[in-house]
Amino acid sequence: MKSKLPLVRTPYPQDRRARKIGRDLPDGPYVYVQDVNGDIYVLPDGPHLHPKVLGQGRPALYAGDMTLQQGRVKDLTNLSGTFQFDDPQGLLAVARKLEEEGFVVNATAVRYFPKDGSRPEILPPTLAI
Repeated sequence: MKSKLPLVRTPYPQDRRARKIGRDLPDGPYVYVQDVNGDIYVLPDGPHLHPKVLGQGRPALYAGDMTLQQGRVKDLTNLSGTFQFDDPQGLLAVARKLEEEGFVVNATAVRYFPKDGSRPEILPPTLAI
């Protein structure tokens, strides 16, 4: 998978709350960024946070939003104004990585938003190959 630099070229420092995903992560909404090593880092959701997850203008393999509820991934998207990934296979790769980390990804959780603004598509995580 090819990495992408953030569209926001300001080299924001990494937010001190940014952390690698883990099963001890509390329930709630998050922004996530997958670094070039494949590791997923998160911050509690908020405006304009994607460039601060890794910080310093570092490239990413994928980015978006996710919601955890009772240790399960309830929602996983490619929504990120900073990175604007437009590859459904990349989103499925993130779902697969989350499963490898011990999360259960709900059957309707993976929602891919096409760049053209058309309706989102639900991608069954079982398609993650």
